Amino acid sequence: MKNIKSKYLIVLFSICIGGLHFIIGPNYSGPFRMWVTSYLMDLLLPVNVYLLAQLGLRKTYSVRKSRIMGSIGTLGIGIATELFQLKGIPLFGNTYDPIDIIMYAFGTGIGILIDLKIISHWEQ
Repeated sequence: MKNIKSKYLIVLFSICIGGLHFIIGPNYSGPFRMWVTSYLMDLLLPVNVYLLAQLGLRKTYSVRKSRIMGSIGTLGIGIATELFQLKGIPLFGNTYDPIDIIMYAFGTGIGILIDLKIISHWEQ
């Protein structure tokens, strides 16, 4: 990535997601408790993983190839996590939920949209 604003956006987003992860934690009892504790991080973490992947991949690969590799890798990690949980192997959680895979897909899509609409604009 050439534009420092793109890097700052991704780092700031990562810090916010990390902070949010500690704030909500397993003992969260605020509004929308079920959705927040079950699906919010499954939506936000793939956004973060995709964007962080872009920071690393674009040093070596073209933007197009980085987007493809980042999206497949991010979604692949999410699906693998759920499949491990389905087999009783705790990886980033303990409970298999097929809706988590949908959240991973949406999160990856949001990451791609941020990349296409914001980061691409700044990189030009």
